[in-house]
Amino acid sequence: MIRAFAFLGRHGRWVLPAGLVAGLLLPWAAGPLRQAIPLFIGLLLFLAVLRIVPDAGSAASMRSRVAWTSTLLRVGVAQLLLPISVFWLLSLMQAPWVAVLAATLVAAAPPVSGSPNLVLLLRGDAALAMRWLMLGTVLLPLSCLPVLYLLQPEQSITTMLSPALQLLALIGGAVLLALLVMQRLRQGKVRLNAEALDGVSALALALMVVGLMSAIHEPANGWAEVGTMLLLALLVNIGFQALGVLGSRFARQGSARTIGTGVVYGNRNIALFLAALPATQMEPLLLFIACYQVPMYLTPLIGEAFYARLE
Repeated sequence: MIRAFAFLGRHGRWVLPAGLVAGLLLPWAAGPLRQAIPLFIGLLLFLAVLRIVPDAGSAASMRSRVAWTSTLLRVGVAQLLLPISVFWLLSLMQAPWVAVLAATLVAAAPPVSGSPNLVLLLRGDAALAMRWLMLGTVLLPLSCLPVLYLLQPEQSITTMLSPALQLLALIGGAVLLALLVMQRLRQGKVRLNAEALDGVSALALALMVVGLMSAIHEPANGWAEVGTMLLLALLVNIGFQALGVLGSRFARQGSARTIGTGVVYGNRNIALFLAALPATQMEPLLLFIACYQVPMYLTPLIGEAFYARLE
């Protein structure tokens, strides 16, 4: 079994597109897997901690206070300043509300749990992506509050705190469980197989995308609706990646850090809000979230041509 998961880990860039194909060809599996999305989110956070913490202990940059401070500033810009700017800009342009909601929530979300692996596949700064993932996920319950207020100013502070507290409980539970497991493994002198963990994560992501793409199979969503949302998803994902690259280049960062910044900017875990916000609020975004998986899961393949120019 470990060898099978290790094989999946070595070929993760192909496992993710396979999940997209399954999401299109297996509509009967979409419903049950959609119900399990919060479970998949917790599992991926748990696996991310297991994968990141041992690497953090061996990477000098992960122990650097300057590196963590710099990453904290990046998180503040990416998850607070960016979504507020996107909201006001699109509102002034009188963009459709679903586009405003989608782009703002993507900008407010932390990186996807597999972002260090995506960056590594593209030969970028994976340590930066790891720090960004950890800080961005932990700070999300706080950073999302101003964004939620902009999107729903009529809601009370208690109502807005509810999803933030749910996210905090989900994140805290996954991190605590992972740390407890790691402690027991160290006591038993058991070493985790990094490739096997990557394989489990890739499989979990592939299964989750089947559930996330369930909206594509809804009778109300025809080719026109799917095409429109896919175009919006491409614009948001590619646009944010380009914005991250431009910002990093403006700050005169190296190619590895620029790749890491670009990948993290565009590939955000908007699915986290599915585990926290009421279904009625997220219903208009289900088709967008389904289509958003396409550019995200194809980043290791398509991004190769773009990011190779930065080296």
